[in-house]
Amino acid sequence: MSCAPNLSLSPEEDARHPSTMSLRELVAALASIEDRMRHLPTLVAFRGQLVPNPERRLLLRRQEAVIATLRRRRTTLRSATRHH
Repeated sequence: MSCAPNLSLSPEEDARHPSTMSLRELVAALASIEDRMRHLPTLVAFRGQLVPNPERRLLLRRQEAVIATLRRRRTTLRSATRHH
């Protein structure tokens, strides 16, 4: 069990797809995910064995989606400024 309370994604964060978020929201989401991950153990006990923390896996997936969206936006913004 983690030492930081309420580390799972809030329903609003979990329900929103990164592609619908503004740039500011994406950066805030990334910061929030990283803060949460700092407080989660990498491994947790499950049936007498240490296993990868499922909360971390969910956060890592969310983090990857946010980062991918940020990279796509960067590419889009760069190509838009080159055409002006």
